[in-house]
Amino acid sequence: MDIHKLNVFVTAAQYMSFTEAARHLHIAQPSVSHDIAELEKELGAKLFVRTKAGIVLTPQGAVFVTEAHKMLSIVQGARQKIEKMAAGEAGELRMGFVSEQMAEPITPFLKDFRARHPSVSLHFNAYNSIALSRRIQSNEVGLALGRKDALVRHVDTDWMHLYRDPFCLAVPEKHPLAGEKEIRLEQIASETILLMSSESNPGFFEIVQKLCLMHGVTPLLNATSNDRMSTIMMARIGMGIALLTKQFLASYHFPDIRILPLVDEGAFHDVGVAWDKRGTNPIVTRFLDELRAYLKAHPIAGRHIAS
Repeated sequence: MDIHKLNVFVTAAQYMSFTEAARHLHIAQPSVSHDIAELEKELGAKLFVRTKAGIVLTPQGAVFVTEAHKMLSIVQGARQKIEKMAAGEAGELRMGFVSEQMAEPITPFLKDFRARHPSVSLHFNAYNSIALSRRIQSNEVGLALGRKDALVRHVDTDWMHLYRDPFCLAVPEKHPLAGEKEIRLEQIASETILLMSSESNPGFFEIVQKLCLMHGVTPLLNATSNDRMSTIMMARIGMGIALLTKQFLASYHFPDIRILPLVDEGAFHDVGVAWDKRGTNPIVTRFLDELRAYLKAHPIAGRHIAS
């Protein structure tokens, strides 16, 4: 059913005058008469009758004007939703992340974004780096939070740097190195370095191997745990020194562990957000624009925020 004709009808019913309806709609009066006639033909019923005083609604017209208002309201509501979606103010945004600790520095922004855009439905899911990289390309996630080296694996993946997450060593409190202020790889060349397994965290395992190779160090790697907390537990009972990231370790306090920064070149994660540049979700663009503005006003202290 033609939306224009519905609008002409309800306007004529409002003013009870084809002439006033034409003036209000900025169209010719014969056009109003034609549209009403076409609508009556489509419905198979008279909507108005003429009297000496003007026009009045027929019983059928009185029923239909109520329904016409409902239809126009639905159309208007749908139009507003579409406009909001096109402007990135409504719709759905799916975000993936490798670990909740990585998202911690931008959690205040996520709270603000949700408060500013209540019509945007946010969804969060955790994946390992490989699975998350694949979900970027399949558009199962609109934005991915994680390491650049792990997520940017395709020419169509774009990237926005957020911060550097330095590597740290979790050293048992009675270990000879526990009194140091910082550590270099050469100092732990003869130590057992505790990591998650290559199956559980392939990206980090590969980075550590490359880092050791770059600095000419070949420590003994014990990569048998399947999560970070298990790795810490192994360090706490004296099985070696755990190599993890500052952002993760900052979330916990272990009274029998010293956290020491690893200061060798390249000993950090480049953390940021990745997305498919071919994507068509306008909410992604709005989110990134507002995140850039937020970071300029609220730098993540000491983490080399990109402009």
